[in-house]
Amino acid sequence: MSEYDDLLVDAYQGELVGATLFGAMATARTGSEREQLLMLQRIESRTAERLRTLIDPAGLDADDDQNALDDGLRLADATRDQEWSKFLSALRGALPPFLASFERLQAIGAPEDPVLADLVAHERAIDRFAELELQGRGGEALAVLEGHLASDCS
Repeated sequence: MSEYDDLLVDAYQGELVGATLFGAMATARTGSEREQLLMLQRIESRTAERLRTLIDPAGLDADDDQNALDDGLRLADATRDQEWSKFLSALRGALPPFLASFERLQAIGAPEDPVLADLVAHERAIDRFAELELQGRGGEALAVLEGHLASDCS
């Protein structure tokens, strides 16, 4: 596979991990944390679905879904009792390499492809959400997620 193909499949698998992680975490949380985690799950799921529209026509093998789901559940179990602010800090710390990969994918793919633009935008939105939430600006943080979900990548 080419670098593009590898990055595309990795991005797709990562979105499945994220959707599973956030969904599983939401079942153990309440209130605004639960609401935010469910929004994060929707963002990750939607991004994965959009990436699939690039993977399937290219005939790429991205069917290792069970491993991605298992990874997401393992991560959720490891963070089950973690304080919210520590989770958000860890999330922010984990995002830069993903963003760099997504930007690379967009650069070597079709820079104007709306699916790849959405991939980059979703990662930036999650980072901005976590940043604002850590600053105690929950309303603004939630608005970032809502804004991203309201956007259309086509």
